[in-house]
Amino acid sequence: MNSEQLNIDRAMVSLFFEIKRNMPFEQREEMKISSPTIGTSLVKVYQNSSNKALKRLIRDFMQQAGEEWLAKIAKPKKAKRLFSKDSLFARLNN
Repeated sequence: MNSEQLNIDRAMVSLFFEIKRNMPFEQREEMKISSPTIGTSLVKVYQNSSNKALKRLIRDFMQQAGEEWLAKIAKPKKAKRLFSKDSLFARLNN
């Protein structure tokens, strides 16, 4: 089974259409529940949206899709710098 495809149940169908109603009008047309890449498309919408209600709906949808999908919408962790100006300055002064 393709890891990009979702197993969509009845509750998720309802959530999907609520998500679609909350999306900007120009994005709605390309959102098809039958698309094999609908999960990836929703992840992109989530990451690019500032609409809290829309993001909550997508998070609920992904939660029902499973932990793997829920993890995909999580904020990417920022890489921690090994050396910052402050830490280098502190080391030079010790």
